[in-house]
Amino acid sequence: APTTALANGTYFGAILDPSTNCESAVRLQVAVTINDPGTPTTADATQDFCLVNAPTVANIQVNESNVVWYDSLTSTTAIAPTTALANGTYFGAILDPATNCQSAVRLQVAVTINDPGTPTTTDNTQDFCLANVPTVANIQVDQANVVWYGTLTGVTPLAPTTALANGIYYGAILDPVTGCQSASRLQVTVTVTNPATPTTTNNSQNFCISNSPTVANIQVNAT
Repeated sequence: APTTALANGTYFGAILDPSTNCESAVRLQVAVTINDPGTPTTADATQDFCLVNAPTVANIQVNESNVVWYDSLTSTTAIAPTTALANGTYFGAILDPATNCQSAVRLQVAVTINDPGTPTTTDNTQDFCLANVPTVANIQVDQANVVWYGTLTGVTPLAPTTALANGIYYGAILDPVTGCQSASRLQVTVTVTNPATPTTTNNSQNFCISNSPTVANIQVNAT
């Protein structure tokens, strides 16, 4: 029957004349080969990505090359490799560049995109006293596991013990479970104030006990 699925082997064809109902005395031989690149495989059927890394379809892990991805088992329109990943299931097939055949059965990979969210603070402009020796760990935020950077796009976090200086600090939550950081960073403007050292015209001051001197009587040039 014309609807019979092809299989590897030789097929023999004859013309059937509809007027005489005669068929060819000699049949045509056609050797048929059915190609299937096989289903792609992966080391992880449930893959997690960090939003901050801007993962794309090309980042889905498979063990074979030339894999194309679809948004359903039966879709015929492949997803561009540069398409940003989203939560959901992706369906992969091997595309054989020699035969242009694709996998008859597609691989399914469940994708999860993680983002701990942007940290928050009750004060976006924080003031500190130099005398208190403030450090990065002293910046106030409402969440735990916040790491700080000197720039919006920096990749090397500042050590919590780093001395604070005037400027803008950029904070991201580091999720200890997924290892993901905030895709959007909090900005905090820091001001470290130092009133400077007071001065005096006399570093050795003498007072008469009869005048009942107090600390307020020590002579200084500053108020």
